[in-house]
This record gives sequence, C-alpha cells and structure tokens, in this order.
Amino acid sequence: MKMTTEDLIAFVNQQFSYQAPVRSLWQTLADNFYPERADFTATRNIGSELSDSLLSSYPVLVRRDLANSFSAMLRDGDWFKIATNNEVDHSGQMWLDWASKRLRRVMYDRDANFVRATKEGDHDFATFGQAVISVEQNRQYNGLLFRSWHLRDCAWWEDENGKVCGVAIKWKPTRRQLIQFFGESKLHPNVTKEIHLPKNQMAEHEVYRVFMPAEQYGEDTPRKYVAMFIDPSNNHEIEKVFLDRKLFAVPRFQTIAGSAYAYSPATVAGLPDARMLQAMTHTLMEAGERYARPPLIGTAKAVKSNIDLGPNGITWVDSEYDEKMGEALRTLKQDRGGFPIGLELRDGILEVLSSAFYINKISLPEVNRDMTAYEVQERMKQYRRENLPLFAPMEEEYNGQLCEMAFDLAFSMGMLGSPQDVPESLRGQDVLFKFESPLSQDAEREKMTRFNQVSQMLAEAAQIKPGVEHNFNFDEALRDAIQGIGAPEKWLRSVEEVVQTRQAEAMMMQQQMAAEQNAA
Repeated sequence: MKMTTEDLIAFVNQQFSYQAPVRSLWQTLADNFYPERADFTATRNIGSELSDSLLSSYPVLVRRDLANSFSAMLRDGDWFKIATNNEVDHSGQMWLDWASKRLRRVMYDRDANFVRATKEGDHDFATFGQAVISVEQNRQYNGLLFRSWHLRDCAWWEDENGKVCGVAIKWKPTRRQLIQFFGESKLHPNVTKEIHLPKNQMAEHEVYRVFMPAEQYGEDTPRKYVAMFIDPSNNHEIEKVFLDRKLFAVPRFQTIAGSAYAYSPATVAGLPDARMLQAMTHTLMEAGERYARPPLIGTAKAVKSNIDLGPNGITWVDSEYDEKMGEALRTLKQDRGGFPIGLELRDGILEVLSSAFYINKISLPEVNRDMTAYEVQERMKQYRRENLPLFAPMEEEYNGQLCEMAFDLAFSMGMLGSPQDVPESLRGQDVLFKFESPLSQDAEREKMTRFNQVSQMLAEAAQIKPGVEHNFNFDEALRDAIQGIGAPEKWLRSVEEVVQTRQAEAMMMQQQMAAEQNAA
C-alpha cells in the first residue's frame, strides 16, 4: 500500500525519535573532541567561543590528526581505479583507465564540492563514527555535487541485510531558496504568499527530505528508489522523483548489531581520558598558580590596607608595628613534590589518547641508513599489519560508496562518454573500485620485486640446466609486474599485437635464412 503524505511525515518523525537518544552522546563527544560541531542539543551563536569549556586542546588535536589522516592515507594522488571482477582484454582495460581519470576530474571539479564534503565527513566519521554525504546533480545539471549533512538533522534505517537503505533529513532553507530551487508552482500557497516582503524571503521553512526504497514506499515501479521533498507544516508533497541509484552515502566506522547508528572506537576509548585530562589540567594550573603567586599569611591588626600583589603595589601596615615581632606578611610554604607526579600522570593520559586515536600507528616507521633493505621491508610489513584493520574497511565502506555513486551518476549523465563506446568485453559486467594507498601500493609493488627475484633465480638455474626458463610464463609475469608499479595500460600492447609482431619477426627470419641458403 502506497504511503500518503501524512504517513511519510509520521514515519520521519518516528525515525528521528529513534535518533534522539544518540544526540546527547554526540553532543558530549563534540564538547570534548569536536567543539566546532557541538550544536546537537545546544544552540551556538556564530561568534561563540567554541572551545571555551576546555582547558587542554590535546583531545581536539588528536581528533584533527586522525581525521586528516583519512584523506592523506586514502585519497592521495590517483587513489582509485575502476575495475571489474573478471579479466578484460586490452581495449577494455584502456577504457577503464580512461574512465578512472575522467571520473577523477569530474569528482575533483571545484564546483563538485568533493574535497569540502569529504573533509567535513572525515571529521564526523572520526568523532561520531559515521557521516552522511549526498551525491547528486548540481542545479545546472552539468556536473556532480557532493554535500555533507549535519548528523543532527539526519536519521536513517537499515534493510533486512543490515545495510542503510533510507535516509531522512530535516532541511531548513529560506523561503527565497525554496522558490529558487523548486519554483512557486510546486510550493504550498502558505509558503509563497507575501513572499515579496524581505522579512518573509529570509524566513526559514522546514522541509523533510526523504530517500527510501520504492518497495518500502509502496509504489509499483521498475525504479529502485524514491526521493521526496515534503512540507510537514502544510502536509504538502513538494517533489517526488524515482531513481535507479543511491542518493546518500552513510559510511559507518564501528557498527553494533541491532543498531543503525555506529560508533567511533577512537572517541569511545578516549572519552574517559579526555575528561580526566581536563580535570588534571585544571588541578595542575591551580597548583602552578599557587607556586607563582603563593597564598599569604598576615599578622592580625598589623596590615591596614588591602594586599596589593600587582607591579609597584603597596600594602600599608600599622605605623606602630615593629618588624622585630615578625613579618607582617609572609608567603605560605608550598610542598612542590606532587607537581612532577601530576605531570607524569598527565603525560600518561596523553599517551593513552594518542593510542586511542591511532596516532602512534598512522605515523610512518623511522628508517635510518644503518638498516638493511630486509629490515626496512619488515618494518613496512609491520606498519601495514597495524594500519590495515583501520584503513582497509574505510576504503570499502566510505570511499567505495562515494565512488560507486559518483560513477553511476556520471555515467547516466553522459560524462563518461556514450554507452556505445564501452568495449564489448565490459558490457554486462559489474563495476568495482580498486584503491591505491601507501598500504596497498606496497603490496602491489611486491609483484615487481618478486619478478626480479624469480628472473635472477631462473638466470642462475639456466646456467646449470638450459631450458629450465620454459617453466616460467614471462609474458604474464611481466605484465603483472608492470601493472603492479602503476604503469598505465596504454604503455602496453595488446596480447594480439604482441603475437602478430612475433609472428612477423619469425617470418622475416625464415625469409632471411632462406635467402642466405639460396645465395650459398
């Protein structure tokens, strides 16, 4: 049964009621690690001091370093390639290489907003364990538009497979923006009336943006999804579009069975230490101030004025006071033995926070000149083993979703050429993405190292027993080694061209030998 507008509004409100309990957790995490985003349950003015409640900025710094490492490790240079599950011929691989470069240019176009959206998403992902990013056409319908949404305004739900299948967003544009986006004909008369008044143009109007499977919506259509804009205050459907592609990506860090909302293992582990660090910093600052400005003891009836501890300050004492009777003012002796212990405890908390946010793992291992090539290789293997559990799932859960959605949209818009230009070997195949990073690049480059090792081994073995090199498929191994170092496919000839060239060379040699025999 098809859902009515009233059903959709009730459904969205229900989803936000499920989301409400986690907002208090997000507010707490933001207060301690991401003060720029700390407006889940509190309202902040533009000019508010964002970190006025913090005494130490270290929790904010480790969150910033972890979030920045996502783009540095996973989106540096030519970080993705379009591929398929099955092997393709030379022309198919050439098209995949061209489409990869073309899609990268489309995504990194300045108007596409990819860098900004993923930057905001990275910090949400590191702090709250999830992010919401939309991939859609821009208003001119000539490019892509990536947009990161505030988690406070988003609610989502899972399907029977545990995948996020629907997203609801509370959007608050101005009435002028609504008219520019939809036109007056699609809006309710209550929105468009008296719009000519300046105060009405800039007044915000809440709109529900809903994306869900068409089957859940109850519409009998060959399309997979439906996207709608709803005016809840007027029970009015503004716009409805059926799609074959996803519109929102909701990458999740650490999921928990039975919940559509994920968590960040970094902030979950670091929250108690962040709170303790703020308390310890407050105590150490008070102790330091007492050492710099120690408390005073004054003699009764001897001090006649307020005690002035400022520069050139004067404190008056009784004129009949005799200093032989003792000092009128003296400092209270402080025991400084506890201050170094407090600093040691604080340093321990800093180390725990660095470990909670993987800071001690994401830094490249130190390599010096005294190390052998084997030692360097083993250190890099250890580095990959420690970081793959962190970054490998993100490539599929985060980057994979964005790339697949961008590819589907760009292909449907004709930004990757005509479907007729796709080689026959690629038609009907599912597209997947292979990602290149400092972790995966080393694994691929090992193919070149292994090729060199095997070639040297075969050269030595051929001296002992000629013909042993026929056990090795040099053509296949050489192609894998060249592709492993990241060389473009256009540097290679097709297998058919190689076979034809060898046949032509063999025929020329036969003709030359026949000519020499006839001449003899």
